[in-house]
Amino acid sequence: MKCLTDLDDVEKIIGYKFINKTLLNQAFTHPSYNKGCASYERLEYVGDSVLNLLIAKQQFSLYPDLPPGCLTPLRAANVDTEKLARVAVKHNLHKYLRHGKPALERRVSDG
Repeated sequence: MKCLTDLDDVEKIIGYKFINKTLLNQAFTHPSYNKGCASYERLEYVGDSVLNLLIAKQQFSLYPDLPPGCLTPLRAANVDTEKLARVAVKHNLHKYLRHGKPALERRVSDG
């Protein structure tokens, strides 16, 4: 289990400097990391909503003739856990995730 000892590395990767480093630490803490730390789940709740809104707005503008029944699965395909995980791995953000799941580590290594 990796502790976030150097949050500066993460900030450099994403190009943003956090005022509240506790939020950044929380964002990289999986619920399986059982150290009494708050996990990313509450932040994920808000983040998913924001991401869904941004993708929906973009697709609404790009595809003015598509009905909601077609836009919904299109949005879901673009806000996908696997796609977001691939972006995290691409930028080496997965190395900073604190967790207690060996299977998660193997899954990332298998790529």
